[in-house]
Formats: sequence, structure tokens, C-alpha cells
Amino acid sequence: MSTSSAGRAETDPAANATIRAILEAGAACLARFGQDRTSMQVIAHAAGLNRTTVYRYFGDRNQLLNAISAYLRDKQRAELAARVPADASLQDALAVIAEVLAAAAADFHIPEHLRRPDRGLAQYYVLYGRDRHEWISSLVRPHIARAHQAGQLAADLTEAEAVEWAALALMVIETLPGSVSLDIRDASQVGRVFARRICQGIGRE
Repeated sequence: MSTSSAGRAETDPAANATIRAILEAGAACLARFGQDRTSMQVIAHAAGLNRTTVYRYFGDRNQLLNAISAYLRDKQRAELAARVPADASLQDALAVIAEVLAAAAADFHIPEHLRRPDRGLAQYYVLYGRDRHEWISSLVRPHIARAHQAGQLAADLTEAEAVEWAALALMVIETLPGSVSLDIRDASQVGRVFARRICQGIGRE
């Protein structure tokens, strides 16, 4: 671990058990309490550490929340790499991506926290929409590129447009409050339905 002169910790959770404990505890607190009620003290207590130790690695709450987000995204990317074979069809790949996003939304009780309302979480979804779109775009882009090369996309659709629309559709999953046509608690079902609908929209008829 190295720390800059500004006190910002540059850490590798895979190589540092304390950092990993803080990030795991932070993720658990966000799932249980939501963003508004998750403080540095709450996370420190959940990790079995004192607050000074947490501040040693993370200069403030925003830095820690950003680190938790990056940590969780890394875990999601690793899960997708393990579950989606290189030769997966576009629909199968999108189904797994959508399932992973739906499972995270359920694990973190995002719709419930937003209904409370959790103002910090709501602000995140308002202010960081572009960041979320870029993140999800990075997950779908290689699969859409392969489908494009295979001539499987609609003739009037560019690869970039297909990535954009697939990512926009998948962004809905995290905040989906309910549905009359599917059980949003069933991540696998959500994944299959979203993948099918996306492919119907961007695929060649």
C-alpha cells in the first residue's frame, strides 16, 4: 500500500486483508442500512476496527464509498469472466450480465432503500448515470462487437448504437421497483427476459 501526500490511500484489496475487511464490511452496511445511514464509524464497527484505522486507508467517506463501488465492480467483472464463455451467444451473455446486475440490486435492497427514501443513494443515481452507463457498456461491448462481426445486429444499427441501447436497458434493472410480468426477486428470470428483449431490439430479424 502507498499513500500520497494528500493522504489518499492507493490499495490493492486482494493483497491487503485489512482493506478487504473494510470494503466487505462497507458493502454489508450499505446493503443493510443504505447509503444515508452508513458512516465511517458504522463501517469501522462492522469490520471490527476502530475509526482511526479506517481513516488510515481512506481519507473520507466519499473515498471509501468509491472504493467499495470499485471493489464490487471488480467482483462482478470476475464473476462474468468465469460464467460467460468466449463463444457465448449475445443473448446468453446479456442474460448473465443482467442476472448479475439484478442479483446485486436484490442483495443491496436498492429499490427498498430508494423508497425509504435514501437521499444519498437517490443522488448517486441522478449524478452518476453516465458513470453507470459507461460501466455497463464496458460489460456488453465485447459481446456486441462479436455479434456485429458475425452480422447478427440489425442492418440499420451501428455497433456503438447497439452498445448504447443495451446499456440503457440494463441500467433500469438496478432501480426496478416492481413488475407485473416478472418476479424481480428472481435474478435469473430477470436476466433471461431483459436479454431476450434487448436482442429483439438490436438483433437482425
